[in-house]
Amino acid sequence: MDQIAARLHETFVAAYPGVVAERATRRGFGDAPGLGDAITAGAAWLDETLRNLLERPFRDQTRSPLEVFQEAMRFPNEALRRAGIPAPDRDDAARRAVPGDRYDLAPASSQDLGEPAWRAHLAWGAAKARSASRPAVGLLSADLMDRARIEDLADRAGYTLVVWAGAREVGSGGRRPATALVDLSHPDADDVIRVLAGEGVRVVAFGPHVDDFAMVRAATLGAAEAMPRARLFRSIPDLLPPVV
Repeated sequence: MDQIAARLHETFVAAYPGVVAERATRRGFGDAPGLGDAITAGAAWLDETLRNLLERPFRDQTRSPLEVFQEAMRFPNEALRRAGIPAPDRDDAARRAVPGDRYDLAPASSQDLGEPAWRAHLAWGAAKARSASRPAVGLLSADLMDRARIEDLADRAGYTLVVWAGAREVGSGGRRPATALVDLSHPDADDVIRVLAGEGVRVVAFGPHVDDFAMVRAATLGAAEAMPRARLFRSIPDLLPPVV
């Protein structure tokens, strides 16, 4: 998770208990039995769910952070329902916006979460907008440390990293990046090199420096370059020239 996403995650999770308590108190539900435990459970769910969302590439973030925050209101809503507290009337717009929020606890905007969360949300939105116009580089690798390093280097150079878990994702089509990095230790490496090279993608294969056979095989399958892993990280500034 990059710094912008980490800040958004931190501020949203920190804001949750106070927002729920304040909104419940304002509506007269603040002393409801079980509400405190529900707030704790909701904060834990929000922590995990928001982290999982923000660790994905922007293109795979199918929900907004605010939507996740609003969904976390189901925990206090359920506590209030179990306590037998009558739900207030809600207007049609509120019901359509957050259908499960029977007690009208969900914030309509990140501004309702306090200035730190609001500013973090704005920064995340700006970063997402910038990523939509960035060139992409593809990566096939199961190594999370390699992925994190490559993502950081690509981001600094102005690229968005598209990560494929395996040959099936690559074969599903979609817009191809001009360059793809393929880890030769991945079991689908050969198939992916063959597919991408056949579509005109510049494939750079990398793997252990002792595996000369894998390097030769990659070149035979169509890789434009094949190199040891250590050399790849030194070469990324040349492979991915900074976007102007």
